[in-house]
Amino acid sequence: MRLFPKFLKNLISKSHLSASAADWPRALRDYMARKRRLPKSTPLSDVRFVVFDSETSGLDLSKNRLLSIAGVAMSGPEVQLDDAFEAMVAQADVGGANAAVVHGLVSNDLSGGLAEDEAAARFLAFAGDAVLVAHHAAFDIQMLRKAIAGHRGASVWNPTIDTAQLAERVEVGPMRSSRATGTKQSGAYRLDSLVERYAIDLAERHTAAGDALATALLFQRLLKKAERRGIHTLGDLLAR
Repeated sequence: MRLFPKFLKNLISKSHLSASAADWPRALRDYMARKRRLPKSTPLSDVRFVVFDSETSGLDLSKNRLLSIAGVAMSGPEVQLDDAFEAMVAQADVGGANAAVVHGLVSNDLSGGLAEDEAAARFLAFAGDAVLVAHHAAFDIQMLRKAIAGHRGASVWNPTIDTAQLAERVEVGPMRSSRATGTKQSGAYRLDSLVERYAIDLAERHTAAGDALATALLFQRLLKKAERRGIHTLGDLLAR
């Protein structure tokens, strides 16, 4: 008899979640339905990565908004240029001179874009169960979470790799990195610095698509260094 109230509680909870999900963008429902994690023993050559970048109206998570998002898939270390995503976000009151200078975006680019939650949902559906990769990934992940925050129960659940942290890890070692020692990360691990150091020559930088591709090419080089350090599986790569 004690189990019956618990059964009812679970039933009500599931029914409420279904009702909430019915109002989500379809792409978000598709993404959440595919939730699964790859075994940590998966060889890196068998992992699908999605390397992405977002352009925003500023760096303050509390008030700034998503302007565009782009990603390119990798099959292990191979960049898949035919498996890519890009979306502009409709922000009617953003896109003046400052945005144009920083991002190359103008009001016309943004006014014809998708709603913020729809753009994030479509990107996540494109990513599916891939491992997400970004430079200073925490910021981009928080922007995605903020974009879908109005849809109760939805989340960004993918494992994530930060190429700034990975670069420091494979170049100086985990025990000597700024995260391990508590020191502030130097400018040597900014994306611009790493792109120059690894001789990545791209004309279309400082757009979401350009920075996503630059980060993918950087990640490709970092994976080679990681392999020489004995990092061969997804679990090895995700270890801190």
